[in-house]
Amino acid sequence: MPAATLPPPPPSIEVVQVAARDTKDQTWSTETTPKQSEPLERSGPKTTAASAPAEQSHLLGDWAGIRTSLEDIGIKPTVSYIGFVAGNLNSGTSKQAQYAGQLGASLDFDMGKIAGIEGGTFRAAVTNRHGNNINDTNHLDLLQYPQGVFGAGQIWRLAGLWYQQKIGPAEIKLGKMSMGEDFGSTTCHFQSLYFCGVVPGHTSFNYWYNFPVTTWGGRVKVKDKLGYTMVGVYQRNDNNFPQNKGFYMGFKGQGAFVAVERGFDVKLGGNPKLAGAYKVGAFFDTSKSDNLVYDDNGGFAQLTGDPLARERGRASIYAVARQQVTPADADGAGALEAFFNFVSADHRTNKLVNVITAGVTYSGLIPGRPKDQIGLAVGRSRVNRNLRDLQAARNAALGEDIEPQSDEYAIEANYSIAVMPGLSLRPNLQWYINPHGRQGAKNVLVAGTGVFANF
Repeated sequence: MPAATLPPPPPSIEVVQVAARDTKDQTWSTETTPKQSEPLERSGPKTTAASAPAEQSHLLGDWAGIRTSLEDIGIKPTVSYIGFVAGNLNSGTSKQAQYAGQLGASLDFDMGKIAGIEGGTFRAAVTNRHGNNINDTNHLDLLQYPQGVFGAGQIWRLAGLWYQQKIGPAEIKLGKMSMGEDFGSTTCHFQSLYFCGVVPGHTSFNYWYNFPVTTWGGRVKVKDKLGYTMVGVYQRNDNNFPQNKGFYMGFKGQGAFVAVERGFDVKLGGNPKLAGAYKVGAFFDTSKSDNLVYDDNGGFAQLTGDPLARERGRASIYAVARQQVTPADADGAGALEAFFNFVSADHRTNKLVNVITAGVTYSGLIPGRPKDQIGLAVGRSRVNRNLRDLQAARNAALGEDIEPQSDEYAIEANYSIAVMPGLSLRPNLQWYINPHGRQGAKNVLVAGTGVFANF
């Protein structure tokens, strides 16, 4: 229960809430490189977050020849930075703007060049997140954060240490990785957490491992004529979350995640310039977790005083769609792209049971600015009915005056400015309706700006 509206919950619930606050917004990106969204017809069906135009270069050029020299021997370096400024124009206990940022660095080793192992890639990546979350500091009480880059601890983290091998149509990947690198990934053209990153993480943020949190695991992806099929198994280990364990390498866990995903590559009317990427997936967590509100006898634990029931296993399903609607011209202008995301989570244990988002982006709206992009997106988060029933029961039994939570809605409009190669800005406005799922709460308006640098 939210601490502001209910007496302190049992320790078991409080632990879950702390984990959620620390990790819910780790979903901003599946990559360490912040870049503009790439028209699908340039790249083929590609659904990793924050994809880049092929012609985008680096803010610091070739590093005086160092970058080319490294790539010639099979080592590809990446250094990038993301910064999100956000200020609430109404509501909240303060109007002070807040800043959150992420520095990322990675090395990809082409094992074909280095060791003659064709199709092999080894990656090592680290991140540093820092700054403040306006939702907490200014007490906006939103279900999803206005700064998607915040979370997973404001620390250095090992964001990837894995090996991938291509064998014919199959790819095998093993190591320390985030599950969201591969499963449920989508584009990120927005600042609000609603519309960024990995879809399952929007509801299962306190146990789904999204970038930059990593866990031991592996997945197999097999491509076919229609797209691909992917299966992964990962360790459930909550020792990966704490802020003093950014480089935790232990193996002792609480269970396993099993994830499956089916992807389809589509070209509307057979036109390669109208490419689309569609995927459906599911995952199952084998570990035990607390029921959200009920005890073993089916009563509300906060009213009976009994401990929360322990549940074995949690399941979630999701769908991701991204479609090029109009093609880009030679300069990149005129590309209209639409997306839709849906996730439904376990109703016994999750506070948020489903999230739906949809939106569009368009490039080159202003003449002479073909690489600029404008975006508009809408989203909804639904609070678990069991939680609403508990709040109503507390009102009846204890005489409290708690407005039961239901749905929160979000809208974001933005405009991405390609300042120079490797640097872009993204001013935006975010409008939140029924904050925290309460119709009586004052709607929240947030103004923000994103800074994206690829060094």
